[in-house]
Amino acid sequence: MDHIKLCDKIYLVGRGDWGHLPRLTSKYDCNIYLIDGGSELALIDNGEALNFLKLRKNIISTGLSVKKIKKLLITHNHFDHVANTWILKKIFKAAVFAGKGSYFTLKPDRFVKTGDRINVGNVQLRVFNTPGHTPDGLCFLTEINGKKVLFTGDTALGDQPRSGKGLVGWYNALWGSDLKKYIKSVRFIKNMDADIILPGHGAPHLTKKRCRVSMRNCLKRIVRFGRYKELESMIPLAFDREGVEKCFNLSPDTQLKFNIRLVKKRGK
Repeated sequence: MDHIKLCDKIYLVGRGDWGHLPRLTSKYDCNIYLIDGGSELALIDNGEALNFLKLRKNIISTGLSVKKIKKLLITHNHFDHVANTWILKKIFKAAVFAGKGSYFTLKPDRFVKTGDRINVGNVQLRVFNTPGHTPDGLCFLTEINGKKVLFTGDTALGDQPRSGKGLVGWYNALWGSDLKKYIKSVRFIKNMDADIILPGHGAPHLTKKRCRVSMRNCLKRIVRFGRYKELESMIPLAFDREGVEKCFNLSPDTQLKFNIRLVKKRGK
């Protein structure tokens, strides 16, 4: 498998092992999306720096020319989404678009924010700030054949068959996670009511019904998380942790209990 055509003009050309899905590029890669705007192409995120040759092969397998890649859009600053940026920028002379507030090691050509628009040939994307997972989080919205297509990065991953329901990106204060902003961003994504949602990891959501259910579950999860302040910066929300996950369903006055044996088992 070299690529997956998700809908007209949009391809999945890279992803790692997350979610027990077949790997397309390097092990730790995020989902890497290719947008075909006719006269030019763009990538939404680009993965780790070790994936270039495989990523290039996957793009070529779509029948499109890598020489037409002129824009690199970044959903947020984490290594698995941006490490390849400097290589692609140099080789393709592509412009980099990212949100402010990151510790991005390569200065973008343009900082973008809510209300901005980015043209990729005949495809136009609207930009929205969605902080919470990281301060610089962005979502990109476009319309393909009358359907709203939303790239959510790690802000909202949604229901993943082998990983859990309503998954969102890791919460950690060390990289600037903010719970209030996170809840607001996930609620915004849910209310956008997209027809197709393309997250930063895991399986895309290609029907409106699945988008609605997944985003409703994302909001429930992040709101539940907010009830337990002592869990902030401790639990990666993107993964169900069996015994730990059960704590989200407890009433506020119930004492949290962690299964130590489970932790030891996972540490083997």
